[in-house]
Amino acid sequence: MFSTAPSTPGTMTTLPATAKPKLVTFPLELNPPRVVVRYGDSVSVNCSTSFTDHEGMGWEATFGGTGFEQEVNVVTWTVDNLIDWTIEPTCYITLIDGEQPSEVLPVILYKTPDSISISVLRHSGPMVEGTEYQLQCDIQNIAPLQNLVVKWYKGNEPLDNVTYSIVSKTPVDVSDTLMISPSRHDDGAQYRCRAQLDLGPEGPQPHPTVTSEPLNITVHYTPEFLPGNDTVEVSAGSDVSLDCSAEGNPPPELRWTNNTAEGNANETTVGRLRTLNISRVTANATYNCTVTNRLGSITKQIHVLVEVPPQQHPTMFSTAPSTPGTMTTLPATAKPKLVTFPLELNPPRVVVRYGDSVSVNCSTSFTDHEGMGWEATFGGTGFEQEVNVVTWTVDNLIDWTIEPTCYITLIDGEQPS
Repeated sequence: MFSTAPSTPGTMTTLPATAKPKLVTFPLELNPPRVVVRYGDSVSVNCSTSFTDHEGMGWEATFGGTGFEQEVNVVTWTVDNLIDWTIEPTCYITLIDGEQPSEVLPVILYKTPDSISISVLRHSGPMVEGTEYQLQCDIQNIAPLQNLVVKWYKGNEPLDNVTYSIVSKTPVDVSDTLMISPSRHDDGAQYRCRAQLDLGPEGPQPHPTVTSEPLNITVHYTPEFLPGNDTVEVSAGSDVSLDCSAEGNPPPELRWTNNTAEGNANETTVGRLRTLNISRVTANATYNCTVTNRLGSITKQIHVLVEVPPQQHPTMFSTAPSTPGTMTTLPATAKPKLVTFPLELNPPRVVVRYGDSVSVNCSTSFTDHEGMGWEATFGGTGFEQEVNVVTWTVDNLIDWTIEPTCYITLIDGEQPS
């Protein structure tokens, strides 16, 4: 019945038949001035005026209209069960001069969704680490669309908020998507989506919200070794246990291999830990732990270094002094004999992890000589003249049987080492 609403609070727009709308100074007040109603609930709004010189007033609406009432200053629009999505109740007043100011009541009718669910598009079963997947949130029968906020969560962590600019007063079905690329740390994570209606200060507080059941994901990933030692030192003839532990999904299989048949070995497994028990170890060895699942395989080496008592130790050098501070000479035509000058190694003995670097100085206090040097399969220096110190250095020691030998050539041709 009424086509316009006041543009300024406290003023009314008049619609006489032969004139343009004009402003009048008396109030036509709605209380409350705006309503937010849940679909199917009741609603009641008063329309009042302080102007007494009028013929009457009333409400016009598809539901709850009052008709024209005389000699009143208040009329009430009431609906017990509001189900009209597009209703626009209008309060009007008829003045003595025939003018008829009016005001339209803004009504927001809302409805929470019938259902909300979350799923993975075009995929079923476990996810694979590093692969992208699309989650979809389906919301059924919700209104109004422009007040909807879709919220995404992983556990309690907010991931995304989505709002809509399209205006739709009637219920609609909504689908929103989220791209994820899970890592191994997301195995067992729960994703949820939430439909929230933000209806402003006149709406219910907190905002009406419906949340999906959680989507639990399983993430498969390649094996990864857990921290552990990769070198073990053991006395000759004793027993040793080597631990290898890894995680992966699906749970990986662990397998031990070694480069020697030395000793007796058996394996035990407790959870993610696989232990190789070796008895009566007598020689250095490298053992390989291989971990495999359907996504990949990894291998790491564990080195066993045997410490032999001094009297049994295979010396690093071809001969060793039997008395501290004396050297063994090796002339071509004579048996070894003791000499009185020192040929000193610093450090005198080394234990090196496979693949690591090593450096040893060899020095002499005897100055009357032709030269000295190191002889070795790796790191040999050659013969160096007019020096009292030579250094054997290897950046990456991988020769299990290396025996570096430091020698000095005397004036008389003898060659202690």
